[in-house]
Amino acid sequence: MKKTMIVIALAFALAPVAAFATPTPAQQASKDCASLRAKTGATAFVQAFGSAGMSNAFGKCVSKFAQAERANTTSANTLCSAEQADPNFPAVHGGVTFVAFYGKGNDKNAFGNCVSLKTRNSVKVEQAGLNPSQTCSTLKTRFGAPLFAQAFGTNASHRNAFGKCVSLVARSQSTSFVNAATACLTELNDTTFADSHGAKTFAQFYGTNTDLSNAFGNCVAQKLGTATTKLQASLSTAAKTCRSMRSTNPTGFRNTYGNRSNAFAKCVVAHAQTK
Repeated sequence: MKKTMIVIALAFALAPVAAFATPTPAQQASKDCASLRAKTGATAFVQAFGSAGMSNAFGKCVSKFAQAERANTTSANTLCSAEQADPNFPAVHGGVTFVAFYGKGNDKNAFGNCVSLKTRNSVKVEQAGLNPSQTCSTLKTRFGAPLFAQAFGTNASHRNAFGKCVSLVARSQSTSFVNAATACLTELNDTTFADSHGAKTFAQFYGTNTDLSNAFGNCVAQKLGTATTKLQASLSTAAKTCRSMRSTNPTGFRNTYGNRSNAFAKCVVAHAQTK
């Protein structure tokens, strides 16, 4: 038995590193959600993704983010397949072949290392754009503390405003993240992409590091950033609209949104484009 265990352990030790290098979409989604939970705080995270406890919220988050990570993995495979089949690969990689560049001479490792590199570098870029707390800090500065408290606060003191803002933005950004990944995958698979992007391929247009391995991540991050900017503008407009409604027609405002401490926040959510 002991001998068998040693053989198994040795087999794992000798297995190609690339086989373990790339997390599955579900594994990466779990990492994404753990990172997001750390950024938002446990309470806001649960409010954003579930109501039956942390495990329910985390599972819903993983399920949602897995959609984006599947696109990320698919994009890496597509880009690496294109590079592997490109006869001009050595010409733009210092005379080095695909196998030598990614596998260091090991054909079995090359493709897996390529996929791992592109996936990993794209994830780094994408994660930088998922920061609901930063978005809410920007909104608080834009609104001013009193209006921000009213726009998001739901309890009597409105002290929960920042947390409520974070949960709302986290929910919205997670949807935008999935939409961005889907849109970028469509662009990647568009055979006419170069025709409308200055004769540049998808990797050349979006990639910013030396090996262009962050191209998909940059595409997603750009679209997520655009969506976040639109969300901020929409929430700002909604807050101004609700303030005007409450001022010019207080009775109508109360009839529509009530007179409880969360009335103004309900109005803002009703008028903002958060999905």
